[in-house]
Amino acid sequence: MMPGQNPLLLKWQEHFNSSWATEDSTQTATRNGASALYNKLLHNKEVVTLAPPVQELIGPRLPDFECESCASVEKEEYLSSLLHSQRWLAHRMLTQTSYSSGLQHRLVVLQRIFYALHSKYHDKFRTQLPAQATDTGPQNGQVELASEPFLPSGMCKVKSGTDVLIEMGVRTGLSLLFSLLQQNWRFAASVHLESVLCNDVLATASSVLASLPPLSLANENKIPTVGLDCLAQVGDFLKKTSVSSGAGGADVTGRRLSLELLLGLAMQRGSLRYLLEWVEVALAASQSCFACDSQQSVSVGFDVIHQTLLQMRGIRGDCVNTQVLKKDLEGYCQLSQAALCLFEEQVCNLASYCLCSCNNDVMQSTDSDNVMVYVWGSNSSHQLAEGTLEKILLPKLTQGFSDAQ
Repeated sequence: MMPGQNPLLLKWQEHFNSSWATEDSTQTATRNGASALYNKLLHNKEVVTLAPPVQELIGPRLPDFECESCASVEKEEYLSSLLHSQRWLAHRMLTQTSYSSGLQHRLVVLQRIFYALHSKYHDKFRTQLPAQATDTGPQNGQVELASEPFLPSGMCKVKSGTDVLIEMGVRTGLSLLFSLLQQNWRFAASVHLESVLCNDVLATASSVLASLPPLSLANENKIPTVGLDCLAQVGDFLKKTSVSSGAGGADVTGRRLSLELLLGLAMQRGSLRYLLEWVEVALAASQSCFACDSQQSVSVGFDVIHQTLLQMRGIRGDCVNTQVLKKDLEGYCQLSQAALCLFEEQVCNLASYCLCSCNNDVMQSTDSDNVMVYVWGSNSSHQLAEGTLEKILLPKLTQGFSDAQ
């Protein structure tokens, strides 16, 4: 910072980084745009103007009155001090011009925008500083951090070395498991033995999945990236296993267990997409049996389909299916019939939900919609109607303005 430049104290607020990162830096090319952005800094109290140093206002000291003439050294010192004072005064008058002031505003605004971009996109591995602010003075252009840095919630975190090792271990473990299962199926098909290993693994996975609470995998925001990749790989393997037939493929029991496990995953994820994918796989598996003229058709457990239908009906409870599940002597039902029942149940659910929503819209057409109010920022004077005085960095749903119009 120049000696005659207006000293400024920069106090960047971390919760304004998202706002400043979206600002267009080309606005600083015009005087009005730079002034508007600089006024925004002043309004947010991110820039504090300091008083100029008083020491520079003191002029050179005059030599004491003496009868004899001054020495040449004293005259040179006095002239040097006069020149220095005149030079500093010229700098001071230059910085007070509108051009210099506008240039300083542009530099401060650009520094704020670049700091926001750096903090939001390029500084994800920065160790968090202590809560106390670090003030190194305005003379060297340092910035005072008013709060601890944090990662924006909308940004995905870059994988670290530990995350990469965990993902590599999980991926290689799944690949090894799938290869062993396929190898066991091929071996069992060649020597005409029962593929005990594969079926036991699938049965154990189905029992563990059935013991979980409903919709345990519905919120994908709480599932890490490795978990979502694992679910995708397991789903692809089960789909290929369910429709595989002929030499080298899974036996009838393995295909049935794969279909039941895939249906359990679809129900736990609670999305219509995965249920429709199961219906598609089930119809494809049923069609593959007829295409290969297989003696044993693929079936699915009656109890599994019945429990799935009960969960899909929920509180509605009534049965609107025209398809009636038929249970054979072994406790199974035909795969095509089970797929049609699930598909019909999904269509009925969608129709009932649309009908309920239409009725609610008609009944509440005269009523105003509910308004949800989110608050954030400083709460030093309870202006956000929250119980604490702490600063709220992220938007938070508040109950104090529930009747807002």
